[in-house]
Amino acid sequence: MRYLTSILFALLAICSWSSFSTIQDQKNPLYGKIFREINEVPGLGSYSDASGALIDAGKSANGDYRFSAGYYTSDKNGVCLLNELLPDSEKGNGQVKYKILDTVNIRKLKSTEQLSLCNCRVGNKADSEIVAISVVEEDKEYFDKIVKAWRLNTKTGKISPIQNTKTINCANEGYGI
Repeated sequence: MRYLTSILFALLAICSWSSFSTIQDQKNPLYGKIFREINEVPGLGSYSDASGALIDAGKSANGDYRFSAGYYTSDKNGVCLLNELLPDSEKGNGQVKYKILDTVNIRKLKSTEQLSLCNCRVGNKADSEIVAISVVEEDKEYFDKIVKAWRLNTKTGKISPIQNTKTINCANEGYGI
C-alpha cells in the first residue's frame, strides 16, 4: 500500500510539474506566432525591420539554418525575436516564414550604442547565440564595452540575460570601411 501511495504521489508531482512548465512556456503572447513580415504579428504592426541574422548554432542534419534573430523597432522601443525558420510553401524557392520562440524588449538605444545580432564573441571564440547592446567606438574592430547582453538559446528556445559580460565583444561591422 505504501508503495502504491508513493507511485501515486510521484505521478501527481510529475503531472503538476508538466502543467506548470506548459503555463510558463505560454506566458509570452507572441510565442508560436508565424509570420513572413513583422506587420503580420498582432501588436507589432507599428514596428519596422531594423536588422536580422541567422544563428549558426542548431543547424539541421543537412546543414540548413534552423534559427534566426530579428530586431524590430518602433518610435518608443525595440524588440528582439528568437525565431525558428519554417519553409514557406506558398512562396517556395527556399523562402521561409518565422515562428516566434521568444522575445525580449529592448529600450530605445542611445546614439552612441548599437545592437549586435549574432556577431559577438566570448573571448576570441565566436558565439552566434549572443545579442548585445554595445557602446560604439569607431576606431575599434570589436566593441568591448557591453551594456547588456542576452543568450538566444536554440536548445531551449528561450532568450535569457547574460549576467557577466566582461569577456563579450562584438564586431564593429563598419570597421575599416
